Amino acid sequence: MIFRYIFWLFFYSVIGWVYETILCSVNEKRWINRGFLNGPYCPVYGFGAILDLLVLNDVKGIFMLFLLGAVLTCTLEYFTSWVMEELFQTRWWDYSERKFNFNGRICLAGAIVFGIFTVLLIRILHPEVSGLTNYAPHSFLVTFALIMIPIFIIDCSVTIINVLGFNKKLKIVSIKLQLNEIKNQLSQLVEIKMLMRRLNVQERRLLRAFPRVRSILYNDTLQLIKEAFQNVIWKKRKQ
Repeated sequence: MIFRYIFWLFFYSVIGWVYETILCSVNEKRWINRGFLNGPYCPVYGFGAILDLLVLNDVKGIFMLFLLGAVLTCTLEYFTSWVMEELFQTRWWDYSERKFNFNGRICLAGAIVFGIFTVLLIRILHPEVSGLTNYAPHSFLVTFALIMIPIFIIDCSVTIINVLGFNKKLKIVSIKLQLNEIKNQLSQLVEIKMLMRRLNVQERRLLRAFPRVRSILYNDTLQLIKEAFQNVIWKKRKQ
């Protein structure tokens, strides 16, 4: 049974990644590999789907399923946002500019989408996925889990190391800006350019994937870097 849930977790994580990537790429009018991790999966969608299946699978009425699904998944999104902010001192997404948001972590529009997703998941998609999974050999599910779990752990480790490293870079530049009491734009530009050259592939990907990212400790510096980074992307697109 556990191996089925592991398969479903990754399956719905991939679907979530596809949805997020398409949505963000269309909004930004350029390709964005959306997601905190490097692989083509957004675990929050996978865990949200599993949570829906465990808690709401027996709910009968569609409206009640929609309502409870919206509440349950928004609770998960809020908790995920809070945990990631506490761990990395960074706000990865922010709905403060949207109407009917709560602390910028969740919003009404997202709740409606998640409620619809819950209904589609439990009433349409998962019965088919579950049926196909029942036909899959047990050895396949075990092998899948043994391959994907180490990949996922390595991906998490690499990402966490890079994010913590990025925070250290932000701290160094922020201290330099404060010590030098930067007042002229030329000196400030030199510091930002130096950091831009030190950004690795993953740090650049995360800046693309989360255009609204905010640092709790070094947000002024991060916003300068984001602005410079977006200018570089814009120049490349014009070329």
